[in-house]
Amino acid sequence: MKSLVGVIGFALFVLSGATAGAQDLKMEQQPRVARVLDRPLLTSKGQRVRFLADIVAPQPVLLSFTFTGCVQICPPSDIAMDMLAERLAEAGRKDIRLVTLTLDPLTDTPQVLHRKRAEAMHADRLFLTGRPSDVWAVLDGLGVQPGPNQDHEIQFLLVDTGGRKVTVFLGLPDPEALFGAVSAAR
Repeated sequence: MKSLVGVIGFALFVLSGATAGAQDLKMEQQPRVARVLDRPLLTSKGQRVRFLADIVAPQPVLLSFTFTGCVQICPPSDIAMDMLAERLAEAGRKDIRLVTLTLDPLTDTPQVLHRKRAEAMHADRLFLTGRPSDVWAVLDGLGVQPGPNQDHEIQFLLVDTGGRKVTVFLGLPDPEALFGAVSAAR
């Protein structure tokens, strides 16, 4: 049911045309120089994890970004991640981790992040927050602007195992193109 809601939501967003033209829906891929920092973070369920050691080191990670007050940009990003999670599950791919990191750790406590985002999303996704200084350090290392800015860009970061290489996908991706990119990750 969740995936059907996601597909309908994604289709309505794409078909609306009011907020984005066809050129805005294309995904641009580019490498990025980034530092993947090993900071302590919290899952939306309150579990303590280390960003590099526990999240990035074991397998490739596709990162998306959200904040619970966002009503324009984050929902389509979340729908794309849910569609990808569903596609990976159908393909039996458990070797790629899908992670969404808050841009606003001041508001997005584990409880808020769980209630307003994670609870309604695909169970295979991991939502992260933490102490503001730790979240901001991770975001800074990745080259991502923090804060509750409604004008932030949709971006996904594909981080290879161990965090040596980061590829950025800007814009709203075609789920199949994103599936192909993450499937090739090592």
